[in-house]
Amino acid sequence: MEEKKAHDTKVVIMEEALQLFAQRGYAAVSMRDIAAAVGIRASSIYHHFKGKQEIFDALVQQAHEIKDHLQKVFLTAFDKVGTVEEEPFIQAGLFFVTDYLQNEKIRPLLKVLECERFHESAANQAWSELLFQAPMQHEENVFLQLQNNGLVIRGDAKELAAEYQSAILLAYFTGDLEQLRSQLSHFYKYTFK
Repeated sequence: MEEKKAHDTKVVIMEEALQLFAQRGYAAVSMRDIAAAVGIRASSIYHHFKGKQEIFDALVQQAHEIKDHLQKVFLTAFDKVGTVEEEPFIQAGLFFVTDYLQNEKIRPLLKVLECERFHESAANQAWSELLFQAPMQHEENVFLQLQNNGLVIRGDAKELAAEYQSAILLAYFTGDLEQLRSQLSHFYKYTFK
């Protein structure tokens, strides 16, 4: 029972720290601020984390785990289809924005990383990996598989992934999901057989 309580406290510390980092910026948040938000003494945090950087690192690791899990779910579902239909293709793109980029644990972290990346190389690397590199590699692999299955009628996998991701990122930064739906429909019509 004590172990579950410690795990729950660790989760709450991470949740509250993420919200504070997103609201104020990493540098402006102290361990005391995090403790106050959690409702525990500042010294109690050190039973769970060595310091603020370890909390931040745990948040980045959590984001990578979410990304990896969603990619596995997608690839498992993708392996079971023999064709690519327009509406599921569009829904997959919308899902990427709403359930990954706008996920309650990803979006605030991306906001923090966006600010911190200009003066912290690790933050820049994590921001780039979560927002650009990992999604591009995933999409390139998907389009390569689609090409190998004879379902794509144009372009190479890397170019298709870049075009697809540009529509996704535009929707993420503008919040315009209807535009994304339209762009993905257009993309679908001239990419697939």
